[in-house]
Amino acid sequence: MYKTLNISIEVRKLLIGLITRNPNSWSSYNLIRAIEDAGHKVMPFQFNDLIAFIDYDGVKIKVGDVDLMRDASAIIVRPFGRMSLDQAIFRIDLLYTLSDSGIPIFNKPYAIERCVDKFRALCTLKMHGIPVPKTIVTEKPNTAFKNLEFLKSRKIVLKPMFGSKGHGSTRINIDERDVLWEVLHTIGFAKHTIYMQEYLKHGGRDIRAFVLGNRILAAMYRKAPKGMWKTNIAQGAIPKRIEKLEPELEEIALKSTEILGCEIAGIDMVIVGESPYVLEVNSQPGWKGLQSVVTDMDIAMEIAKYIIEKAKK
Repeated sequence: MYKTLNISIEVRKLLIGLITRNPNSWSSYNLIRAIEDAGHKVMPFQFNDLIAFIDYDGVKIKVGDVDLMRDASAIIVRPFGRMSLDQAIFRIDLLYTLSDSGIPIFNKPYAIERCVDKFRALCTLKMHGIPVPKTIVTEKPNTAFKNLEFLKSRKIVLKPMFGSKGHGSTRINIDERDVLWEVLHTIGFAKHTIYMQEYLKHGGRDIRAFVLGNRILAAMYRKAPKGMWKTNIAQGAIPKRIEKLEPELEEIALKSTEILGCEIAGIDMVIVGESPYVLEVNSQPGWKGLQSVVTDMDIAMEIAKYIIEKAKK
C-alpha cells in the first residue's frame, strides 16, 4: 500500500522596485495593482529615498533597510520630474550601478538617457534613417535667427530640450520677426539651449504607438481640441483607438524603439501628405488616454507580466 505524499512548491515572490514621484498617480497606482494581482511585491519609492554606500567590501544602494542590489528582482522607472543637473547625473548613475549589478531596469539607463534628451534622440534616429522634422539646435540667439530659412516652414515650433506633455512648447509664425527675436534672446538670456523645429501640418492629429518588447501593444490617434495645435492628452487632446497600425508606421515605431534601446516606449508620429515622421520617443510613457479607448486589454497588467517574465530569467 502506497502513501500519498503532499508536496507543495512555494513560488518565490519577486520584489519589484518602482521609482515614482507619486505612487498614487494613475500610471503608478495601476502598475502596483497589476504586479500585486500577479502575486508579487512592489516597493514604490522616490529617487531622493535612495542612498548609496561605497565601502571597502563593495557598493550598496538602499531604500530604508532594503538593499536593492541584493533584494530587488527588477526596477521600473517612471518620469524623473524637475531636477538640477547634478541630481539628473546622480540618478542616471544610480540606475547604471543597479543595472551593472545585474538588476533588470525598465527602461535601461542608456535608453532613458537617449530619450529624455530630444536632441540626442532625434540625431540618433536620423542617423539610422528614421524620418524626423527639420530641426535647429544652438545656444546663440543670433545664430538661430540667421538660420530660420533652413526650416523652410511658415511656422516654427520652439521646445524645451528636456520636457514632456507639450509643456513649454510654442508655435510662432516666422513672419513675426520681432516676436521671434525677443523669444530667442529670452531663451538665450536664461542660459537655455534653443531647440527649433519646422511645423509639420498634421491637421491637429498625431499617432501614439505604445511598444512593449518587440510588439505594438496598442495605438491611438490624438486629436487636438478645436483651435489648438498640441496633440498631447495632457493638453486636452481626444484619443481614438487605432485597431491596426499601417505596416510602414509599425515598422518605424518598432525600429525607433530598437534604435534607442527601449523595451517600453511611446512613439509619437505624424503623417504629412503621405510621409510619416517621428516627433518623439518617450521612454517613460503614460497610458491613461490609451487605456480609455483600449477597453479589452489591461495595459498595466501587460507591462507587469512582461517585467515579471524578464525578472525571472
